[in-house]
Amino acid sequence: MISYALSDSAAFSPYMTPALADAFRNSKFQNVEVTMLPFVEESEDALQSRSLTRQLLKEGAIRSASVHLPFFGGGQLWDPSLLDEDQRKGVTARIARLIRDNADIMAPMATLHASHEPPMEEHPARIDQVCRSIEELVPLAEEFNFSINVEYLPRTCIGNCVVELQKIVSRFDSKHVGICFDVNHIMDRYRELPDMITELAPRIRSFHISDYDGEDELHWIPGQGINDWCEVMRRIKAIDHDVLLILETTYQLAGRPNRKADPVFAIRQNENACWFLENCDTIIAAQNQFKIPGNFTA
Repeated sequence: MISYALSDSAAFSPYMTPALADAFRNSKFQNVEVTMLPFVEESEDALQSRSLTRQLLKEGAIRSASVHLPFFGGGQLWDPSLLDEDQRKGVTARIARLIRDNADIMAPMATLHASHEPPMEEHPARIDQVCRSIEELVPLAEEFNFSINVEYLPRTCIGNCVVELQKIVSRFDSKHVGICFDVNHIMDRYRELPDMITELAPRIRSFHISDYDGEDELHWIPGQGINDWCEVMRRIKAIDHDVLLILETTYQLAGRPNRKADPVFAIRQNENACWFLENCDTIIAAQNQFKIPGNFTA
C-alpha cells in the first residue's frame, strides 16, 4: 500500500514555526517526516521547533512516519562514511544518542545520508565504513523497531547509483535496513528512473518525491519537471510491500531570495501534489489533449 507524508521543512526551513504548526493543524497531512536538525542545535529557533513538534505529536495533529537523521548541524560531523575510524565511531555514537534522547519522536523509518560528497576514488573504502556505521546502529533499530533507510544521493555522495545502494543494503537483513529512493537525486539519468525503481524495489521502504530539470536536484512540485510520473507511479504501485512517499518539495515555493514560502500555501501545494500523483494518468492525458484557446485550430 502507498502512504503519503510531508517533510516538516515544508516552508523551506528546517525549523517548525508557529505558523507552520498551525498550517499542519489545518492540513490534510498527518504523516510527517520529522527533520532532526533542530534536535542537534541549541538556537532559539531550534528549541522552539522541538517544542512545537512535540506539541503537534501530543495533539495528534501529526504522526511521525519517518525521521530524517542529520547530515550537518550542531557544529558536529554527521558523515557515517568517514575514513578516520575514531571520527566515524563518534558519528554513530552521536546518532545513537540522538535517537535515545528523542525516542518520543522516533518513527518506523529513519532516513540516513551515507556521506557528504567525497571523491569517487574513496567510494570503495567509504562504502565499507558506512556499512560499519549501519552495523553499529542496527541493534538500536531492533530495539526501537525502525528501518534505517539509506538515501539515494546525488553527485559524488555514497549511494549515488543502484550498484552502490545494493552493495550497502545487501549486507543487512531487510527488516531493519532499506532504501529511501530520492527521485530528485539521479542527476541526468531521469530516463532510467522507472527501471531503477524496479531494480531496487525489494529494499525500497520510502521515497523522497519531487521533480527537477533532469540535471541536478531542485525539489520542484511533481509535474513541474522532467520525471515521467505516469511510469514512475506505475512502478511504485507494482512494489509488493508498503511504501511511504514523502513529499520533499519547496525549494521553488520561496519565490524571491531570502523569502520563505507561506506555510499554508506550501502545504496546500503538496496536498495537490498527492492528488496529482494518484491521478497522473488521467491528468497528464488531459493536459496532452488540451488545446490553448485562441491558438491553432487545425
